Order: sequence, then C-alpha cells, then structure tokens
Amino acid sequence: MASPNVLVADADVLARDILRLACARQEIEVLAEARTVDDLRSLTVELEPSVVITADCLNGEPIDRVLGDVLQTGARVIVVSADPSSDRLTTLLADGASGYLLHDAAPDEVAAGVLAVARGAAVLNPTAAAMVLNQWRWLRGNPEVPPRRTPTLTPRETDVLAGLVEGLATKAIASRLQMATKTVENHKIRIFDKLGVRTQAHAVTVAISSGLVPSDDDDHRQSGETAADHVRASAP
Repeated sequence: MASPNVLVADADVLARDILRLACARQEIEVLAEARTVDDLRSLTVELEPSVVITADCLNGEPIDRVLGDVLQTGARVIVVSADPSSDRLTTLLADGASGYLLHDAAPDEVAAGVLAVARGAAVLNPTAAAMVLNQWRWLRGNPEVPPRRTPTLTPRETDVLAGLVEGLATKAIASRLQMATKTVENHKIRIFDKLGVRTQAHAVTVAISSGLVPSDDDDHRQSGETAADHVRASAP
C-alpha cells in the first residue's frame, strides 16, 4: 500500500506545524493546510487527500457543517480535539470520523493514527476509547434505552449503499457512479463503520430495516429474490 497523503486543518499555526512534523516522522506527505471550515472543504475536494487531520472546530466553527462533504471525497478523517466529552466524541464518530485524538497526543501517536486509518482501521485516544467502552457497557445494562439515531450518510455513501442493496460488485458501483474503485472501497469502509456491521449482507439488512435505502423486494418479487439474496449470491 502506498504511503497516505494528508490534509492538515487547524486555525492555530503552531498546531498545524506540530501535526505536519508528526507526519514527517513517518515520511507522510502533507498536501496542504486549512485554517477554516470552508478551506477544509475546498482543499479536500480539490486535492483528494487519503487522510484529513483536523481540529473539531476551526476559528470557533464546528467542522460538522462540512464533514459530510469531506467524507464524500473518500478521505478518512481523524479529529484532534481538546474536548474529551462523550457527546462530542459520539457525534463525530457516528457522523463518519475514523479517529479521535486529543490535542496532547504524542507525534508518534498521530503518525500511527494516520497510517492506521489509511489502512481502514479506526484510532482512538485511550481516554476516548474508555468513554466509548463505558458508553457501550451502560447501554448493555440499560436495554430499555432507545438506540441512538440512525447514522447520517453522505449522498455518495447513500448511492454506494444503494448499489450494495442491489447486489452490485465494487467495480459495477464504481462504473455506475463514475468514481475510482478505491473511492468506492473507502465509502464502503465508512458505511460499515457507521452501520456497525462487518459484512455486505448485514449492511443490506440494516440499510433496509433502518430505511436508509428503499427495499427492492417489489422489484424482485416476481423472481422471489430480495436484495439480500443478491448480496449473498454475489459475495465471494
């Protein structure tokens, strides 16, 4: 796998320098730096980095407004924040971030995080990981609590998910949406992360039951075939 390239985003020049130097330790190329949420969106669309490392707020504005657009390019996002609150962490992870580190993260931790998310893994600061684990334990002990809201997918993620529901292979989805096969794979990784699934068949089941995409049962009723049947038949 080629070394990832990175876009760094933070309103503070010193913070950007620290992130850039952290990447340099592993010879990770930094394509550009962003200072505002609008810079973050435009530079990501223009440069298509494989990984974005960004503060959770830029000049006082949360990145939530542009996170969907950033993810739509196929980039994976690591959020570096001074806010360890579980609500902020949960929101950003549910909305598609692949990592959450605190501002005091060591340079080696940042560089390792970039390499990990570029491979499709997730990365969490130990404090953030403990929060997620504690929240999971609490939910396990309180089954009457309603489940968290259905994750929000970007328009491109919805298009890819619709293709999965139809049983299309990655190359077929890429051809339909006129995007690179790698970009489709990146979208699939984030879709699986958001839905909390590991297989394509499970993603289809969750997508239909959650109403994220319409079921195509009606389209296949005459043949007695469902979207899930398509996926199982096309799975390797």
